[in-house]
Amino acid sequence: MPEENENAKSPIISLKIILTAVCFGIVALAIVMGGLHLPIPGANVVTDPREIFTTMGAALSGPIGGVIIGIFAGIAEPGGIALASLLAHIAGGLWMGFAYKKLVYSKLEMPKMILGWAGLVLAYYYIFVLTGFAVGLIAFYGDTTSFVQLYMTLAKGATVEAILATIITSMALFALPRKNIKPLW
Repeated sequence: MPEENENAKSPIISLKIILTAVCFGIVALAIVMGGLHLPIPGANVVTDPREIFTTMGAALSGPIGGVIIGIFAGIAEPGGIALASLLAHIAGGLWMGFAYKKLVYSKLEMPKMILGWAGLVLAYYYIFVLTGFAVGLIAFYGDTTSFVQLYMTLAKGATVEAILATIITSMALFALPRKNIKPLW
């Protein structure tokens, strides 16, 4: 049987992708709706473990799944800032959906792949989600804090979350057989 590669003909959308994304998205939404979050001091944003499910789910279900999961993860953001959260989580989901496929098919051995994964998760946080929140708060809610100051406040509050999500998801990837961590698309 020929080895799969990144260019293999896999649909970008399928029932399996949609169902996978909905499942991961519902878990992320349940975390938010269940109040499993802490406010970030100095910002109208919370920190919580939903990113464990948004990153893993988007990685497995691809960019379409990342958008679906981003909607679930962002729609009920505490503090009435759903538009900022949607922007942040959809951007992050798209990133993870595309970037993870490149990582998986890069043929890296597992220790290096885990380091690559950690880089993807940290980029998810610090390039996409935090930037999305800062831009969204300013654009949609008229936050008058400078972008840099707002970003730094969010980054300071989300650092523990980013580290924990990186560690937990890295352990999950390491524990699973390689065939079970391939993207569905």
